[in-house]
Amino acid sequence: MDAQTHEKIVSYVRNQLAQAKERLSAYTMDDKTGKPYLKREETKTVEKHLLFYQSQKSEPRWVGVAGLRGVGKTTLLAQIFTSLTVKSTHKLYISVDEVVKVLGASIHDVLSAYEEVIGVVFEKLDTPVYLFFDEIHNQDSWAATLKSIYDRSQNVFMICTGSAALLLQKDADISRRMALEKLYPLSFQEFMLISEGKQLNQDISIQLKTILFNSQNALEVYQKLQKLTPVVSAYWTTIDRLAIDTYLRYGTLPFTLRFNNESSIYEAIQKTLTNIVTTDIAKLKKFDTATINKISNILYAIASADVVSLKKLSEMFDLSINTLIEILDTCAKAELLVRVYPFGAHYAQVRKSSKYLFLSSAYRSMFFNLIGSQVQYESYKGSLLVDVVGLYLYRLLSPQIGLSLTYDSASASADFVIQAGRKRIPMEIGYRQKGFEQLIQTMKRTPTDYSILISTSSLKLSEDEKIVSVPLEYFLLM
Repeated sequence: MDAQTHEKIVSYVRNQLAQAKERLSAYTMDDKTGKPYLKREETKTVEKHLLFYQSQKSEPRWVGVAGLRGVGKTTLLAQIFTSLTVKSTHKLYISVDEVVKVLGASIHDVLSAYEEVIGVVFEKLDTPVYLFFDEIHNQDSWAATLKSIYDRSQNVFMICTGSAALLLQKDADISRRMALEKLYPLSFQEFMLISEGKQLNQDISIQLKTILFNSQNALEVYQKLQKLTPVVSAYWTTIDRLAIDTYLRYGTLPFTLRFNNESSIYEAIQKTLTNIVTTDIAKLKKFDTATINKISNILYAIASADVVSLKKLSEMFDLSINTLIEILDTCAKAELLVRVYPFGAHYAQVRKSSKYLFLSSAYRSMFFNLIGSQVQYESYKGSLLVDVVGLYLYRLLSPQIGLSLTYDSASASADFVIQAGRKRIPMEIGYRQKGFEQLIQTMKRTPTDYSILISTSSLKLSEDEKIVSVPLEYFLLM
């Protein structure tokens, strides 16, 4: 490295130590109100790791935060960084994208310059330092560099973010050292917390989850939900019902709350999608340029369909079915899409078409508003609802062993079939009062404990006491 480049990197480190707190404060404050954003539960979880390290000097001292672009990873880092009360030289925030693209340097170069600035190498630290790496996967050699720093000193605590869990778990050595936390698109509660500072007791969310998925029968679900009605109703008296539509259209992505103009929001979402396709997906799987250029159009086709026919997509985009499967599988690994297999034995699941949902309904909404023809919101609201319910179920089921999410591939059947051990719960999203017929069709073909209809109507129990109609307002508070 020549002297001029070295000095540029050293200057970057000094500026970060002096100015990072002020720069990152922009990510922690609401521009409209001037108030700090309240912290999400995932932020508090990462902070607990840090506080435990400070008090006990024990593991984990390397935390990875994985999540789709736009879900708030930088805000999470900024909130923890700005609230961390240590000497300014003992905490360093690094935007890896900035290091690579602006400085033309590596993380190793920056950390070497940091040792030079603080006047001590990591091995000889007698006081902990805290390193924050945003979008770590933007440099290919990040894993070896951070593993080396981790091994060199017990007085280093690291937090790094990446756009997909698989990109942060490149090998067993990293998995063994790093505690991985996942950050998802916003739930409705989180959306209201960030946008308006309105909060619901978390015990209510836990109770709702337990009632919906751990009851013995539909009657028990109905009766227990009835008991929660006063609390749920009290929360919604403070909420503008139009907030649900805002949430469905783009509110799952927190960065959109900074915009006042909806067309600007969709343009920003489109740019984020371009980065996911050209950077994140390209790192997960090496596709040729022609294939990469087709991915956005493939996603648009998915946005317009309930169930994906691989044969039709293959013909439409002149791709082999194997390549198409790889594309969709990679989009699912990047957590842009959620793949929902058809219910049944493994052979049937492979043979039949899967359903693909967008982990954030904002991407489907963007396709309809920016790329596709100007479709009326009411005509695709139902699809956005299915995406959001899929997000909730994905968040709920992902960390649980013995739980699975499928759908009934038969015509006019349930949107989802949730398997919890031996318990089987069909679920239908009944926008505009529909859905009972689909659940009945699924219940005829497979034994079920009870069925749930997420609807825009009131709380109801079917005459045969097998189906509970759960208002969307209840479900969104999970």
